Order: sequence, then C-alpha cells, then structure tokens
Amino acid sequence: MSLQILVRPGSAATRITATTTATATTTSTIRSSSSSSSSRGDAAAVAAAAVTARRSVTAIYYEPLPRIRSSPRIRFLPAASRRSFSSSASTSTSSSSSHSPPNLSSEIVAAYWAAVMKSTKDPDFDLAPAFARVDPFSSSDDDASIRDLLDRATRASRRSAGDLYPQLLARHCLEFYDALDLDDGRRRFLHILARDFGVSRDRVVDRAKAVIAAAAVIDGGGGGGAEGADETPSPRAALKAEQALRDALVPAYQQFFVNVGQLPNGVAFLLKMRADVLTLLAKQPSSPSAPYLRAIDDTLKSLLQSLFAMSQLDLARITWTSPAAVLEKIIKYEAVHAIPSWQDLKQRLGPGRLCYAFFHRELPTEPLTFIEVALLKEIEWNVHRIITDPDPLDVSSEFRVAVFYSISSTQRGLAGVDLGNFLIKRVVKEIQALHPTVTTFCTLSPIPGFRTWLDTRLRLPNGVETLLLPDEADALTRKVPGSAAPISALQTLLAEEDWHARPESAEFLKPIVTRLCAQYVLLEKKRSFALDPVANFHIRNGACVHRLNWLGDVSAKGLTQSYGLMINYVYLLPHIERNNQAYLLDGTIPVVEPVSSTLRWACQAAAAGGAAAARVKRVGAEKEEAAAVGSPGSVGKL
Repeated sequence: MSLQILVRPGSAATRITATTTATATTTSTIRSSSSSSSSRGDAAAVAAAAVTARRSVTAIYYEPLPRIRSSPRIRFLPAASRRSFSSSASTSTSSSSSHSPPNLSSEIVAAYWAAVMKSTKDPDFDLAPAFARVDPFSSSDDDASIRDLLDRATRASRRSAGDLYPQLLARHCLEFYDALDLDDGRRRFLHILARDFGVSRDRVVDRAKAVIAAAAVIDGGGGGGAEGADETPSPRAALKAEQALRDALVPAYQQFFVNVGQLPNGVAFLLKMRADVLTLLAKQPSSPSAPYLRAIDDTLKSLLQSLFAMSQLDLARITWTSPAAVLEKIIKYEAVHAIPSWQDLKQRLGPGRLCYAFFHRELPTEPLTFIEVALLKEIEWNVHRIITDPDPLDVSSEFRVAVFYSISSTQRGLAGVDLGNFLIKRVVKEIQALHPTVTTFCTLSPIPGFRTWLDTRLRLPNGVETLLLPDEADALTRKVPGSAAPISALQTLLAEEDWHARPESAEFLKPIVTRLCAQYVLLEKKRSFALDPVANFHIRNGACVHRLNWLGDVSAKGLTQSYGLMINYVYLLPHIERNNQAYLLDGTIPVVEPVSSTLRWACQAAAAGGAAAARVKRVGAEKEEAAAVGSPGSVGKL
C-alpha cells in the first residue's frame, strides 16, 4: 500500500512521518514538490504529520491508496483545504479556482457525527479536537489565505458539495477565527468577509435588467431586451427574474452564517462574531470598512432575531439549587447591582426573592437575560433595603407588590434583539400564577444617563437661563456666597465629598436636583423617545413613570450615574399595550395619576409647552393597584 500526502505550499522543507500498526516509523525529508518519499505499513492504521520549516504545522490530508508505480504523490493545495480530508487516487491536481470538494473518508464522517452526538449531550464539549486528524494544524493568517478560506466556505452549498462538506468548511473557519486576536487577525478576517463576500453589484444590475425586461414583456411594451419583441408574455418568467434578483441581493456571507448556525456551538459563535463586529465599529466608527461591517451586523442581527425567537427560548427560575455553572454566570453577568459574594447571591435567591432567566436550547447553561424580583407589601424606594435586607418578607399571603430591581443582558451579540420586554411580561404571568395576592408590578430602576446629561448642561455658557428656575438660582447664590454664578455654586456643592451623607447639603440639593432629573426623564428626547436608555426601555415596554426616589442608591455606582437618584416605573396591566402604542407613535410618556410631587413640575412644563403637551399623559391606576401603590408619603416621602 502507498500513502497520499497533500502539502500546503510555502514550506522550504517538509518532514513527513508515517507510522505503522507496529509503531515503526519511517521518516524522509522532501526538499521540493518533485522530491519523493516512501512509507510502508498497514494502510488501516497509517497516519501522517507534516511540519514546515517556517511554520510549526502544516495541513495534511491522507488516505491509503492502491499501490501505484510511481512514488507517493505530493500535491500542493491552498491552506483553506486543510486537515483530515482525503482525495481519491483518480483525482488530478486540485484547482483552487474550481473548489471542487474532495471525497470524505468514512473515518472523518464517523468522527464528525460522534462529535455532534457528544456535544448534544454535553453543551460544554469542545468539538474542535474531536475530528480525526494526525497533528495540530495552523493556517497562514495573511489576507490571501483568509480570502481563499472564506471563498471556499461561502461557495460551498449542499447542492454542489453535499450535506457534510459545507459544515466541515464552516467548522474550519470557526477554529481558524477563534485562534486569531481581535485587534489584528479577527479585524482583517471580518473586513475581508464584509468587503469581498457581500452583494455582487454587477450581478444585481444584470438581474435588475432582466426584471425590467420581463416586466416590459408582461406589460406588452416589447423591446424590453434584445429579444423582447419576440418573447411571449409570461408571468412565470417575470417571477423567476424577480426571484433571481432577490437571490442576487443576498450577500455571499449570509449562507456561511446559516451553515455556522447549524453547527454544534455555532449559535454561540455567531454571538461572539457579532460582539466582535460591534466592538470594531465602536473603536473605528468612521473607518473605510465601517459601512461594510454595519451591513454584516445587520445580517447577523436579522439571523439572530430568528434564532432567538420566543419559540426558541425557555423561561426558567434560578434558585440556590440551580447548577453551579449557571449561578456563577448570574454573579458574573449581573450588570445593575454587583453581587460581591456567594452569600449575597444566596440572599437574592432566598425568601421573598425571585430570579428568572431566558435560555436558548442551543445554550442550555448560558442565561441570556435574567431579572431579579423582590416580593413586598409596598413599592420600595431604596434599593439597599432590598439587596441587604436580613429579614425579607416570607409570608406569601402578605405579598402585594413585585419589584423588578435588576435586569441584565449577558450577550453583547444580542444587542438590539429585544428579549427583556418579553422576559418581564412572562415573569408577570409566572408571578400571578405563583402569588395571586400580588397586584402591583413595578421597577426600582437606575437613571444611568442623568449625571452625564446634567454635568454637560452645567458646563454650557447659558446654563443658568435654560436649566435653573429663578428661585433656585437665588437660593444657590445665597448658599455659596463666593461663587461666580448659581451654576458654579451648584457644581461646587455637588463636587463636595460625601455631600449626600451630610443632611444639610442633601436636603438643600434635593428639590433642585430632583426637579432637574424629572426634566431629564420626561422632557429630554432622543428623536421622539426618552433620552435615558432605561426610561426608554421600560416606557417602550408599556410601563408608566411613577416616582423619583432621592438617594435611592448611594453606592459609588449610583452616585456616579445619577447622584443617587432612582425611579419607579409601574406596569399597569390594563394599560400596557396602549402605552406601548402611544409611545411608539409619537413618543407619549405615561405618568401615573395622581402625579408624584417629584414629577409635577415636569408634567406642568410639558402641558405648558404647546405641542409638547401631547408627549406626557396621565394614566389612572386601577382600584386594586392603587391600593398597593398608595401615596408618595406612605412609601418614602421625598
């Protein structure tokens, strides 16, 4: 028997080793493509490995062949066709331009399906080492090699290469991409994928001309093309031309993404790749490749929206007995109020507390987004009383209010894919079934953009005229006599260390800063929607603004984000859909009636603002909900 060895070009010398079943080894060195070598042994167990002089590992394809007169054939192939494939003896020298797929040995097919079955049973199973291969491999990371690899992966289809070959090529791309660093290798990989494997404009133009010609024939205009006058009107021809145009408008990399999504761990890879795209766009938003990367981002986002549809997600309650791997990720991904220890996590999962998460069936140990809930008697205004309460309410008959105090998304690759909205509504249904005495559903939310907005406005030259009321300006001038202006006085007071811990300073600043926060939440817009991202999220979901909470979060993060202010949004269940529609239609923000004193000025300002009056509306609470909401003074007067 003889051994066929396929070697990637670019090596000065390649050492080839063949091993028999008796572990005897025959080694020879090939100095050029015309050199020869021989190996003898049992063909059923022979293996081959190659090490280049310049790179530690090269690609090897091997298969026992019937004895031939000449020495074993040395064939040069592009780097993209690496690893564990075999070519039949009758195949002539491969052509990188034709990209015809080689035959796959039964060993490779068996190893692939064994790995798939293993990964199905064990979600953390690493598929990469499971494929049959003789030695580790590396591929050149130069642009030409990356382009060739992507060319094969994007061209491969079931029709041209069968079912398995495109999957293996996609897997090769995954492994190659994982080995690259973000700032150089992955950046070049994504730029080449975005620029060179998008939509072919020439093809689109040709297909568009065909559609126009077909339409002209259908309409009886004739002459729509070179043969238009002789053609018989045919709706079928027009529909085929339209389909061809639609196909031409699909970027080449879309089918590659589809192939990747069908792999074990492929969904996780798509999330990682989109996260990399978003990172590169954030770093270089104006680079020449940015428009192409945004097109890839749109394609990935659309694909992920279908992969992460509600029908593909499972809602699960997280408890102290949940798998340790899941609990570790809850600690890791908590984005609102950090969980410093396992004991703190246990408290958040203990009596009177709930935690729910969405999981995808392809990622069973990865919480995609999760929400933390406190079951209380009344709406809470201070988050520290929730997360550090040593004696939480544990009598289910006394639960009246469910307070959503933290919601975290764990995957940057799912940015813009709306899961939180559905999570809140699903959890409301779960709590109603589990605790029927709960009639009020609200949040205790941060206001992450307030301090940045206020500090920016305070630095404007005309800040005092546009920001402070006359009585506020007078009070600030009297409070800090040596200040050059009321704005400077406010900046001085807010810059003092531990101002929030001194009752005199905190009480003086409270009405001024609270009113400014109400202006920020209700009146400041990004296009027609709320400027604050958390406000936009909850109002878009159908919630009403209820009340601002002075010093509701005095942690370092709370003071940095919003000078310690927090806010309650109330989900009045009969009004959720109407609120959502009104907000999406013209940016109308619903406020709970009776209006809290912390929001009254902003509501009056909106009403006095002419056209702006339509953007804030008052929503009356239902009787059973009003009893739990109560008056502002009953739950922590501001």
